[in-house]
Amino acid sequence: MPSLIARTPEWAPEVDARLARVGMWIWMGADALFFAAWFFAFFYLRALNNNHDWMSVWVVHPRRYMGGSILLLIAISAGAYWLGARALVNQRSKGRTLLWLALAAGILCVVLQIYEFRHLGFDPQLGGGYPSVFIGLTGAWLVQVVGAMLWLASHIAQMRPNGDVMVRPASAAIFGYFLAFLAGIGLISYLVLYFV
Repeated sequence: MPSLIARTPEWAPEVDARLARVGMWIWMGADALFFAAWFFAFFYLRALNNNHDWMSVWVVHPRRYMGGSILLLIAISAGAYWLGARALVNQRSKGRTLLWLALAAGILCVVLQIYEFRHLGFDPQLGGGYPSVFIGLTGAWLVQVVGAMLWLASHIAQMRPNGDVMVRPASAAIFGYFLAFLAGIGLISYLVLYFV
């Protein structure tokens, strides 16, 4: 009597890549709504501006070159990961070098963001709309960048010959979408917080 239950492999690479891609798009969509709330708070509080509390006399805009440096580093991290993940299949050593470069740029981005928090030019404790949104938006973005760097470190740790990154390179490459998303949020934040 033939078996009615067919054995299936634990995972199929094409199904795994599709699931990872759909999951990443769902995550980025939810995350986009999270950051949209911060941008809404920025423009709403700026338009409301009760008692001239949006940007009081003691609030000084943060330095643009610092924000630009942070943005440049996260863009380098996203670009290096994007190229490195695609190079892993054909040129393993080049891909590994690019992933390490992405991690180093991301860590430097985190360090510069923390330095900027320590040297803002205004005291967030004094209140106001701009300081609240600046600290909330950049702090939430920083937490996500730290999480992305931990995720990237796990990809680097799994680059052994039978590791997850080498066995399923398409799924690993999808992480590049999230780093590009964070770089895009960083660009919008930079334009809004430093120039508007």
